[in-house]
Amino acid sequence: MLPWLTEPGLLTARVRACCVSGMRLNLLSVTPAPLEPGLAWRLGVADRGCLYREVELCCGGQRWIYARSVFPDSTVREHPWLAELGGNGLGETLAALTEVQHEPLEYLELDPMDDLALAAAHGAAGEARLWARRRRYRLAGGRILVQEVFLHVLCAP
Repeated sequence: MLPWLTEPGLLTARVRACCVSGMRLNLLSVTPAPLEPGLAWRLGVADRGCLYREVELCCGGQRWIYARSVFPDSTVREHPWLAELGGNGLGETLAALTEVQHEPLEYLELDPMDDLALAAAHGAAGEARLWARRRRYRLAGGRILVQEVFLHVLCAP
């Protein structure tokens, strides 16, 4: 799992290269929600609301990676295009922008009952623990948090 967790490039490109049966990025939801105080603190914002954007990267119809992005309300006001990404990859979109800064990746082995693990496993608690990573991005006038959960079906590096 380490090569996937530490991938410095775009995950969509890595999945495309590894998936012989065809990679798909599926938009699962874009949902307004209260911004959890811990996430607001991690993002360094005072917002009370946000948009959660959930996507999956699939190979041959099987989910390999589940991702949840957190867009604080102040960031969406400054960058309304975030709410309108649709099925476009966030990573590819951010890579095309010049004024984006990103922090180092953070890693965590998720408890099977963690909300990210449950979302990644389609709501079913699993026996095996899943690994996740997250990164904070800074845009001009806004911040984003991207959390990615790696499922055990990933191909070998």
